[in-house]
Amino acid sequence: MDFFRKVIEDFPGSGQGTIKIELAKKGHKVNKKRIARIMRENNLVSKKINKFRVATTNSNHRLKKYPNITKDIEINNINKLIVGDVSQFSNKGKDYYIATLMDVCNREVIGCSISKKNDTNLVLSALEDAILNRGLSYLKGCIHHTDTDVRYCSQAYVNRLMEINMKISMCKGNAYENAHAESLFKTIKYQEINISEYMNDRDMVSKIFLYIRKYNERRPHSALNGLSPLEYKNILLKKVEK
Repeated sequence: MDFFRKVIEDFPGSGQGTIKIELAKKGHKVNKKRIARIMRENNLVSKKINKFRVATTNSNHRLKKYPNITKDIEINNINKLIVGDVSQFSNKGKDYYIATLMDVCNREVIGCSISKKNDTNLVLSALEDAILNRGLSYLKGCIHHTDTDVRYCSQAYVNRLMEINMKISMCKGNAYENAHAESLFKTIKYQEINISEYMNDRDMVSKIFLYIRKYNERRPHSALNGLSPLEYKNILLKKVEK
C-alpha cells in the first residue's frame, strides 16, 4: 500500500493508469480493475482537483503573425518541435503567469519562467531557460510553435528566435493546434499548483520548478510507452550513439 500512496502523493489526480505503469516498471502486471479495487478497499483516492482558468491570449495586434508549419510534420527525435504557451494561476489572491517550452517528442519541459507580469520578459526568460537546458547548437533549426499572442510576436522575441536560428510557427488561437502545451499546463496545475500551499513567492517558484523536475524525471506518459520524458530521451540518445 505504501507504493500506491507514494504514486498518488507524487502525481495526484493521475489515477489507476499511472499506478499501473509504475507497477509495470517494477515487474508487476496488475490490471486497472484490480488497482481500482485495492484503492477502494484501502481508501486510497487521488487528491481532489480544482478547476483552473487560463490566461487570455492577446492576438489583437498588428505585429507579424507566422503560419503554422507543424501540420503533418513527423516528429521522430528531440529538438525537432518545441511548443510554448503562457497560463495564469492564483496564489493567496494574487495572479501569476507561467510560461513553458516543451519538446513534443519526449514531452520534456525544457524552459520555464514564472512572473507577476504577463509580458515579453516572461516568455523570453522561458526561452533563455530552454537554451540553457538544451544548448544553443541543439535548438538550431528546431521549430518553435506557439499561438499568436502579442508577446510571442514581439520584435524582441522574434529577433531572439532568429538569432538562434529557430523556425517560427504559430497557430491562430485554436487550442487543438497547440494541444501539447495546453495539456502540460493542465497537468502542472492539477498535480502541483491547485493542491499546494505556498509560504511566499520564493517557496511557490521553488516548488513548481521542483515539480517540473519530477515531471521530467519520473512522470510516465502513455504516448511514451509508459516512460518519463527523460527516460524516453535517454533511449533516443542511445539509438543515435549506435
